[in-house]
Amino acid sequence: MKKFKYITLGLAAAAMLSFSSCDEFLDVNVNPNSPTSAPIAQVLTNVTVNTGFRNGSDLHRYSSLLMQQFSGQAGPTIQTREYQRYLIQPSDLNNMYNAFYATALPDIEYIISNSEGSPHYTGVAKILKAYTLAQAVDIWGDVPSSEALQGTANTQPKLDNDEEVYNQIFAMLDEGLAGIKAASSSSSPGPNETIYKGDRAKWEKFANTLKLRLYLHYSEKDASFTKSKMDALIASGAPFMASNADNFEMSFIDATSSQNPIHQFEVSRLNYTFPNKFLVDMMNAKADPRRSSYFTDFPFGSGEYKGAAAGDPESIAYSRMHTYLRGSLKSALAPDAQGRIPASTANNGAYTGTAPIRMLTFAEYNFIRAEHALRFGGGAAAALPFFQAGIQASMTAAGVASTAQQAYIATNGVLLGSQADMLRQIITEKYIANYGVALEPWTDWRRTGYPAISPVPTTIAVTDYIPRSLYYPEAETNSNPNIQQKPDMKVRVFWDTK
Repeated sequence: MKKFKYITLGLAAAAMLSFSSCDEFLDVNVNPNSPTSAPIAQVLTNVTVNTGFRNGSDLHRYSSLLMQQFSGQAGPTIQTREYQRYLIQPSDLNNMYNAFYATALPDIEYIISNSEGSPHYTGVAKILKAYTLAQAVDIWGDVPSSEALQGTANTQPKLDNDEEVYNQIFAMLDEGLAGIKAASSSSSPGPNETIYKGDRAKWEKFANTLKLRLYLHYSEKDASFTKSKMDALIASGAPFMASNADNFEMSFIDATSSQNPIHQFEVSRLNYTFPNKFLVDMMNAKADPRRSSYFTDFPFGSGEYKGAAAGDPESIAYSRMHTYLRGSLKSALAPDAQGRIPASTANNGAYTGTAPIRMLTFAEYNFIRAEHALRFGGGAAAALPFFQAGIQASMTAAGVASTAQQAYIATNGVLLGSQADMLRQIITEKYIANYGVALEPWTDWRRTGYPAISPVPTTIAVTDYIPRSLYYPEAETNSNPNIQQKPDMKVRVFWDTK
């Protein structure tokens, strides 16, 4: 852990998180043992903004490259190309770890410690702490928890068992839910909270839906636990996400340093990322109508889509990320004579950069329910309505017309074959719907084996396996003797037993 926490300075400062792991972001060092009188409303703004930026920055790039949603196509020493061939080194992970342990979690702890009499603030903070810690576990496995966030009182916290941290997370969610449902509170989050704008009913839906996501992570390790916990939560009548309006996502504005971090990276790192051939080919095979918002076509105006694969020649002769991840167009794209869309200043300026960073969606909720029904109660007949609702929610978010949605669902929204076949269909559609959602496609693949991606060939990759977790950051292992580096990235998170 760092000796100091960071209180970031609003959108402009938080936006710096969207750049590469080699870049520093603007911060103010504040001793957590002598906290300033920063209003908790301001700190919550920083926390929710940083949550959005974290999920659209390094965390998203690593997981999207590993899961072959993105492809790194720049020169041979460029980060995204190296990450795609599994050359992810401990030194690459310093900034991402800091985004958790030097930024988000200390600020969340500040709110919890300074919100006495304001249970609505405490509740939102505990839900965010649970969400943030769960992500840390799903990336690294064992992480600091019981001895973390103590400032200068303990700068070398121990690692806690990852399964035990998950147990703490469920308790935090229960405490958070109790807080946001408290009958009275001296103050409550409002527009300062940039995800749900203080709508506590939506926070309740998110927390319950997050529980379902996390219970499902146990599906291979302890199927009876998954079934009993999900069955009980569903039977309790707890509210879950009910439409795309309930999505846990961070919105952005068309202003310098306040745009979507995926878009900002595309602007600042020309030709670093393209849609991956695996995802594009999968969607091409189904004539998926989401392609026109997910990707630009190639050649431009052709209505055809081309992804890049690891090892392809350095080129821009591919589709590019489009409005779904970057925001609406405010001017026409300008292809070159070969019908390619160069990542030029003019083309980058064509996008508003206002696309939300999606972190847990109504579409994902429906796929979670579909998998639960298929595997743990009701079978295919009970799973099918959720499966189709997940596809429909994803397509609605992508701007697909209703008639095109129904045509796709009629052909692809069916569950056929064995239970394994149907699970593959559910996770594959979930993978497409979770384009732009950090981490969860990687988690689904680790626990189910779907979608059935193949490792990057060993003639290109530096390992013969797809990583199951990431290394601990170099800065931590160098300064904290209680964090010993992993032998490799084959070390599994506790729920990863497939």
